[in-house]
Amino acid sequence: MTPTIRKVLVAEDFSDSSRHALEHAEMIASKFGASIELVHVIQETAALTSLGGPMVTPGILGQEETMEVRARAQMEHQADELRGRGLTVKPRVLTGDPLECIIEVAKNIGADLLVVGTHGRTGVAHLLLGSVAESILRHSPCPVLCVRHPIFQKPAG
Repeated sequence: MTPTIRKVLVAEDFSDSSRHALEHAEMIASKFGASIELVHVIQETAALTSLGGPMVTPGILGQEETMEVRARAQMEHQADELRGRGLTVKPRVLTGDPLECIIEVAKNIGADLLVVGTHGRTGVAHLLLGSVAESILRHSPCPVLCVRHPIFQKPAG
């Protein structure tokens, strides 16, 4: 039995790697007649008070609102471009932990494939920044396609 791909979830962070991953998702969705669900997650920003509880300042709230407005505009622009090429696209902008939000959306929509770009960080950068793509691979309820941008690939030879 050949697997069918009906819903492709793309994790979007507006990086070159993410843009390259979206190109792959577009090819797959076109081939299978699948829809694309775009998700961008704005990571919650909270500072810890001396008592250990979360404290969100008004300045941070304003920044998150501005980030959300910009993210929604970028997501709609990308969705419109894909729709112009005949694809069915649903963009989402969420606030929270990127890993948790992406996995939750994948479960809720019944994603058949999750496509994510990887930045190719190694060493200290990888240790400090972690890898959302790597965590998605471990926790995803569906197959994951990790796409590495060509500029991060080592030359053959």
